[in-house]
Amino acid sequence: MKRTVGILLILLLLSGCSLRNHQSSEDFFPTGTQQTLFSPEWTQGPGQDPLQPQEKALVRCIQSFEGELPKSSPPRQYSYQLPMIDLWGAQATACNQEIENRFEPLIRQSLEAIQKYEVPVLERLSFSSFLRGDILTLRIDRLDSDGVTGVAYYTVNAETGEAVSVQALFAAAGVEGDPEKVVNEAAIALFTRRFGSPEGAETEVTTALNRTQAGLLPLSANRMHLTENGHLKLMLELFDPKGDSTIEELELP
Repeated sequence: MKRTVGILLILLLLSGCSLRNHQSSEDFFPTGTQQTLFSPEWTQGPGQDPLQPQEKALVRCIQSFEGELPKSSPPRQYSYQLPMIDLWGAQATACNQEIENRFEPLIRQSLEAIQKYEVPVLERLSFSSFLRGDILTLRIDRLDSDGVTGVAYYTVNAETGEAVSVQALFAAAGVEGDPEKVVNEAAIALFTRRFGSPEGAETEVTTALNRTQAGLLPLSANRMHLTENGHLKLMLELFDPKGDSTIEELELP
């Protein structure tokens, strides 16, 4: 009888150790929270009117992970948020697909590295969104573990989820004038500040400016975005006289 009781106690202790190890593993490797990307209907209480489109949360976090990097000295936190635009339009769908393809693998790789007590690719992935009239802009900020930062912008019509025109972006930012002319003048001004005013017929400087100007057309709203302050910025490829180029963020006008 005593032997039977002893065996039972040993089994209970082993079971308890197994449970504690299992809990520790789950606590260490985060499971995160995941929500449905598109809700078919919005919750409303008795007697309340259905929410209007402009009252909906147009951007939501579908995955969220946070914790402390193991064995880091001094202690470092990690935090990953993967957002999606909660609209059905073609542009919103395309933006969501790009966000998923671009950032979800980085989050997965980082969590797997943390589980192995290795340094993850990402230290932080966060987002913010803002409305300017009927234009929704989603901003995603990235901080890598090596200190490198990055930012990505996604713009859609807040009512339909469809693409926003260049003219609509200019109007929302209060930028007047013909878009092509405004962009071209801003590009020339930036080029001149960097490399000086082009002189002569066919020099390396004029060639670089011509390549920069040619790359601006046709104008695309996909290369522009509104900032939190309502300013309009354009991404352009700036060529230098040596033939090299850099991607620049140019504020308009």
